[in-house]
Amino acid sequence: MNEDLTETQLDPRIRRTRMLLQSALGTLLESKSFSDITITDICNQADIARITFYQHYDSKEALLLAEVADFFTSMYQAVDQDMLDHFFATGEMGALVSAQQIDLADPNRVRLVGVALQYASSAVRELTIASFLETYSQHETELDEQEILVLATFYVGGMLTLLEQFLNGRLPISPLAFQAVPLTLLRLLRQGAIQSGILSDLP
Repeated sequence: MNEDLTETQLDPRIRRTRMLLQSALGTLLESKSFSDITITDICNQADIARITFYQHYDSKEALLLAEVADFFTSMYQAVDQDMLDHFFATGEMGALVSAQQIDLADPNRVRLVGVALQYASSAVRELTIASFLETYSQHETELDEQEILVLATFYVGGMLTLLEQFLNGRLPISPLAFQAVPLTLLRLLRQGAIQSGILSDLP
């Protein structure tokens, strides 16, 4: 199993099995807490043998985090770079939000992300930073590698906190409005890094 591949890059049979397992976990989470769910529960719900489960994941936590990794990789890859560059330059968001920076339409995926934030927040943070860097650093031209890493760390920390509040119902705004908030945060952090040059001045 190649852990570096996103779900969309995998063999269709492998992708189908993983989708069944992820869907099974999401269904079980409607009635049970993550801590109470067993691998046997997941396999029974997905109608998949335990040996098949272990061919894909080492644990239920690995299953959960694989879905989260794919969620955030898809999130960043979905952003149109020309639109993002225009937003950075002008502050005009335009169609950038409707390009689906974050897919909040699938309740099953959202549920899995929410559970991951509750049970494995540090691992989610690492995955999200890695996904952000993989996409963002390929296009950024005004910041160096160290500045991009600091930007990613602050942005991801803020974005995940906002997402957790949103999923818990403590941030009562629409999904479309929510998507605009992390983008605005990213632009402000980037502007600050470029204008202050704070990292460039460090010894």
